[in-house]
Amino acid sequence: MGTLCQNEHVTAPSSTSVAPRGMSSSSRGGRSWLIVLVASVGSLAIALVAGTHIVFSLITIPLVISLAWSSPELLITIMPVWMVLMGFVRRFTPGGGNVTFSGDPVLIVGPVALIVLMLVTVNGKGSPPLSKLARVVLAFNIIAILEVANPKQGGLMAGIGGLLFVFVPTLAFWVGRRYGTVDVLWRVAWNVAILSLMTALYGLYQQFVEFPSWDLTWIESKGYTALNLGSGIVRAFSTFSSAQEYAAFLSVGLIVWAVLAAKSVRMPLPLHLAAMSVVAVALFYESQRTSIFISALALGVVSAARMRMRPVTVALFGVTAVVTLVVFAGAISGGGGGSAALQGPDSTAAVLVNHQLSGITDPTGSNSSLPGHIKATRVGMFSAFKNPFGHGSGSTNLASSRFSTTSKTVGTEFDPGNMAIAFGIFGLIVYFLMLWRITAMGYRLAIVRRDPLGLLVLGVIIATLLQWTNGNLYSVCWLFWFVVGAGDGLMSSQEADTVLTSRSAVPATSFSWRKPGEPRRMARL
Repeated sequence: MGTLCQNEHVTAPSSTSVAPRGMSSSSRGGRSWLIVLVASVGSLAIALVAGTHIVFSLITIPLVISLAWSSPELLITIMPVWMVLMGFVRRFTPGGGNVTFSGDPVLIVGPVALIVLMLVTVNGKGSPPLSKLARVVLAFNIIAILEVANPKQGGLMAGIGGLLFVFVPTLAFWVGRRYGTVDVLWRVAWNVAILSLMTALYGLYQQFVEFPSWDLTWIESKGYTALNLGSGIVRAFSTFSSAQEYAAFLSVGLIVWAVLAAKSVRMPLPLHLAAMSVVAVALFYESQRTSIFISALALGVVSAARMRMRPVTVALFGVTAVVTLVVFAGAISGGGGGSAALQGPDSTAAVLVNHQLSGITDPTGSNSSLPGHIKATRVGMFSAFKNPFGHGSGSTNLASSRFSTTSKTVGTEFDPGNMAIAFGIFGLIVYFLMLWRITAMGYRLAIVRRDPLGLLVLGVIIATLLQWTNGNLYSVCWLFWFVVGAGDGLMSSQEADTVLTSRSAVPATSFSWRKPGEPRRMARL
């Protein structure tokens, strides 16, 4: 995998650590991977024997801390692997049936990694100057910290717990600005692509073969209503903590595979297209309509940006892709609310396809949950005018159900409603500023760089649209912020290089013919 991550149009200096004398960077990286693998497998085996996650965490967290200080780039590369497999580890090991927000120490491994990486970033040098986007993200961070003390969320512990979902993932933005070099970004991208393929295969196995015993235990003890599609059909969730997170990660993985296809160094095209198709099929059968629409929008936007179209045209291209999806789904289903071809036996495929097509062909119909999400988001946004200071950092995520003494979780599925409820009118304003700055940065980077890396940043931004502050999506939220931070750092470096180039350029002296009788001019040395 590492050999596939070659630099293309490098514009920022590499910030990889210097290897000790007598040891190459590749050999040290290989040894680090081996140490991490052995320690992780060993601690997992101990957790299986001991029947507790405490031992696993006691081994893993010190390893994460030491790796963050010694080789932050390597830890960033490994982070997607852990965040994707966290739900599986919690279900597979004894006592791991409860994957909701609880006292399980496994949950804090990811936040600890981000916090330590942030400390390393602050302690080191090399971060670009604050951009306009960085200032807006900083304002968002300050509001999130201040809202910890909001009494309406039901206690200080609810606010502190809420930081794990709202504030801690955004630390990846600052880490990305410092360590998100071209090389590191491509390593993370390939990891995400391969992980999306692996999780898609596991999800398809769950859906069409069987749920393993550890997954069945979780469904029976902690399953929620949205998992059940009727007729005894349960949504797949692969290695993730929820079906929503699974769908969101597949959406990102699909876009990453599409962008990687444009790289000069990639897998053979038939294998690449096969992997991309598996991810797309798994995303379709997961039966989350929102992720399907967002994926179509992202593919349309990335395609238009690759042709360097204007912003309005890029947006129209994305909307056209969504409309095309609706028309195509309608043609497949015969123009009705389901698949006429699959009516008959109550098979798993028939139920999933009917559920998916009924929502795609009629997004505002009775069989679609979109109107409910839109209504909840609208009500949440208007609540900012009734409660201008919001309800606190822990009011819209799982921290509320765990720690709040007076309220329960009141999330609205989409960012604008959640930000209005949690942070009030100020949070809503800052969120829309972030929405503008982040999408503008992604578009400019894609146009300026003229390479797949810029398209990667833009694609991830659109593929996670309206879920940027949803910390319940453990594997997706931090990844979005890291990619955005890396893109902002690369954009700042690109602009700085342009300024330096323009300043260092010496204008050529104009030439004029010497008039008859005019003395010759002496050359200035």
